[in-house]
Amino acid sequence: MKQMIKDYEYSCELAKQRIVQLTQQKNQLKTEGRESMIDELDLERRIRLLYTEHSQMREIILHLTNYMRRVEQRAEA
Repeated sequence: MKQMIKDYEYSCELAKQRIVQLTQQKNQLKTEGRESMIDELDLERRIRLLYTEHSQMREIILHLTNYMRRVEQRAEA
């Protein structure tokens, strides 16, 4: 269970890094006046999807952590 939580935390970190990369790319293209390339690469949608995936992974981590605590409390009792 602990390994699964660590894996989700790692995936969250990767998603955050990718959000930063795509946001920088979008801003760079916007600065260069290449809005059509932003649309072509579908950057807005990809960034939104990553934010959604990140929040869902955070929820899963929270559920797994709470479940693990409950199991440990039962084992102690």
